[in-house]
Amino acid sequence: MDKQLIKGLFVGLTAPIVAFVIYVAFYLEADVFETFNSLVKINKLTHVISLSVLINLLIFFMNLKTNREVMAKGILFATFIYAFIILGLKLF
Repeated sequence: MDKQLIKGLFVGLTAPIVAFVIYVAFYLEADVFETFNSLVKINKLTHVISLSVLINLLIFFMNLKTNREVMAKGILFATFIYAFIILGLKLF
C-alpha cells in the first residue's frame, strides 16, 4: 500500500473523532464521555457520527485542490468505512 493512502486513511478516520471532541469540549462545554453516553441512550449516535464525518468532505477537497489525489482516496475510503459503521449501527 502507498504511504500517502495510509496517511489519508488515518486522517479520514481520526478527523471526525477530533471534530466531535472539539465541538463537545469547547462549544458545548460538556464532558465528552457523558455526552457520548447520553447520545447512545437516546439513540442519536448515528446522527452525530454522520455530522462529524462532514469534516472529511472539507479535507477531501483540500487534498484534491493541492493535487494530493492518493491521500484524498484514503480519506474517501475512511468515509466509506464510517458509512458502513453507521449502516451497521442502524440495522442492529
